[in-house]
Amino acid sequence: MPGAAGGGVRLTLPTSEMHSNAVRVIPLCLHTPLLSSIAYLPFRVPLIVTRLRNALATYLPLLAVLCYVSAVSVEGADMESRIRALRYWSLIAMATFAISAPHILLPDRDLKLMQRLNRSPKHLLRHQLTQWQPVVWLFIIPIAILAFWDPQNLTRDLGTKAIHAGSITLLLFGTAAYSFLRYTKIGPLSQQWQEGSKGDWYRTMKENSPGGFAVPEGMVPAMLTTQRVFGVGLLTLVAAAYLGQSIHSWLAPLPGVLLLFWVGLQLQAGIRRHDHAYYATNAFYGEVFRSSGGVRASAREALPYKAVYWAPAKYKPHLWATLRQMDRKMPLGRMMAVAHGLLWFLFYIDASQYTITAFLLLLLSAKNAASYILTQPAFAPMPFHLGRQSDRGWVITRFLVNLRWTLPLLLSLLIVAMFDPSLAYAQALGWTALDVVVGFATALLFTYRTEYRYRQHLA
Repeated sequence: MPGAAGGGVRLTLPTSEMHSNAVRVIPLCLHTPLLSSIAYLPFRVPLIVTRLRNALATYLPLLAVLCYVSAVSVEGADMESRIRALRYWSLIAMATFAISAPHILLPDRDLKLMQRLNRSPKHLLRHQLTQWQPVVWLFIIPIAILAFWDPQNLTRDLGTKAIHAGSITLLLFGTAAYSFLRYTKIGPLSQQWQEGSKGDWYRTMKENSPGGFAVPEGMVPAMLTTQRVFGVGLLTLVAAAYLGQSIHSWLAPLPGVLLLFWVGLQLQAGIRRHDHAYYATNAFYGEVFRSSGGVRASAREALPYKAVYWAPAKYKPHLWATLRQMDRKMPLGRMMAVAHGLLWFLFYIDASQYTITAFLLLLLSAKNAASYILTQPAFAPMPFHLGRQSDRGWVITRFLVNLRWTLPLLLSLLIVAMFDPSLAYAQALGWTALDVVVGFATALLFTYRTEYRYRQHLA
């Protein structure tokens, strides 16, 4: 396809398929950047409205939860506790930026539309930044609450709070920008690894350690990028803490400024070739997320049917297919492992009860809200779903999806209760019961918003 790898001939005119029967083609005399944008405006407005509505529906509830968790965590805290909370928050944000970028950006759901619109490299870069911004703001906005929320005295230590809040904000902006830079340009490098022109050291290790390295060659750059993004963010955080404590507090924002400035220069330098990176990266990840047989083929087997042995027989086929779909899009297992590691760390450092409560609330909310992606049209076409089982059946199926990580949650809390007297066994059971309730509530809500409302619309 033209432009699929960025090096072919770019489309010069949009096809009539874009606009149904409304507009067949834009005259050549209007095919200039300004006039073309004006001509396309009537068709872009519905797309912008739809994107905004979907973003609000997805991110606004999660942002509300994060803000509430942040407010609960620092209520009545002193300055030192606030600084620690900001640093812990930055670690969580950096890990999220390092893991989530390819799942948010790649492959781009608007790839065909971008090809037909014949967007310039600058517009493609802006388009991807627009997709990435909501995730970044999810972690930027709570910084103000962690730093300044103090109902007892809102004006206390405002200068110190502002310096640390600004330092963490710049740090997270820099880390998010670095993650964006690395992942949006990873396609050509991944293709070289897949074709064998790079990565000889990895293939040697794989041959000498059979069974120990099951990652396909083309996915190794993404795996290394995850570690690199988190490592760069961590080093920047350490540098900011050192400068702020050892030299002067005003120097704490400097590492974040330098990282953000450097990433900005890199993006500006590569903006004219961004279309090549965009199409090559999307082409590669489009292959990765396809069914087995292409580059996705690996020694790691997809979820087998026998893995859902614990589900009622009536719902096993639907649960198995749903979990396979979910695992292809979101590696929830790795995220849960990181989350439980952070939970143990909070107990290890004797974090306040407010912080642990807030973290558990966030964990339960995110764990059960993850099944929302299964309600998207690409995962759940309504005519197909309604032909498979009833609304009640989909409530139960999504509830079972949410229960998948409930037993590991219970075991994790029981392990903590064995070694930490601050968590009683009854509390571990209580948190597990709350997880079950939240899982059922979200399954009910998501089914109401999809199958039930669709059925009522047709009635």
